[in-house]
Amino acid sequence: MKPRHIIPALVACLSAHAAETAATAIITDPSKIVKSTTYDLGDRLLTVQEISKDALPMPPPPPPALPSASNPRLVFTSKQQRGFLSVGATIYRRSGHQSRTLVHYRPQGETEPVIFWSSADWSLIATISNLTAPDGKIWQLMCMPSIYDVDRRTALQRQPAPTIPDFPAGPSTIKVVSGNPTPEQLAPVKLYLAYYDANLAELQAAYNSRVEEQKRLAAEEKAHPKNPEDIVVQFRVLAPEEIVPTATAPKTLEK
Repeated sequence: MKPRHIIPALVACLSAHAAETAATAIITDPSKIVKSTTYDLGDRLLTVQEISKDALPMPPPPPPALPSASNPRLVFTSKQQRGFLSVGATIYRRSGHQSRTLVHYRPQGETEPVIFWSSADWSLIATISNLTAPDGKIWQLMCMPSIYDVDRRTALQRQPAPTIPDFPAGPSTIKVVSGNPTPEQLAPVKLYLAYYDANLAELQAAYNSRVEEQKRLAAEEKAHPKNPEDIVVQFRVLAPEEIVPTATAPKTLEK
């Protein structure tokens, strides 16, 4: 069987009652529907329809070609200008205690991670997208935080938390437990910790606001549950002359 090329309809997923509106025009003319199959999803119906060629316009033209990879400076930023701080963070929270974070950090170009405890709450640091170091280098943070509720785990007799070290009062700091990072490798960590200390009140307020909004939305949804709506998905098969080769983007190049 030859591969078939399809494009989505102008509106891929719409409720049945919205199909009659002008802004979300699902094709309803039976003469333009080549095939229609309906699936029962339990709480709603999913209808998949193949549309005739004249029912949908030609696909949009391909985007302009990217600059040539022969001059990577036009597309990419060098390591001297941008860096990536990629970490995994487990935040340990206990009633009556400050949050502590166990961080797994893999410095760029290294195969083994650096593991350290931090006196900061990295669920707040994770919301900081990028920072500029004093030397002008832009650091982008990619952080995957998870919360470990020590009190709840203890009550449920789950796996106990690891021994959390004590930290002195004052600015946020770290205690390395695995690896031998250089000062240069720890520089972006300290950059984010300094920003955290200087903006803790704002970061905490924004976090609390998000939590309250999530609670409000959950309560509203519970009080006024929405009725699941049927879904209609429409597509049509491209004719051979409509198939446009996709341009290949240049590979990532760094200096």
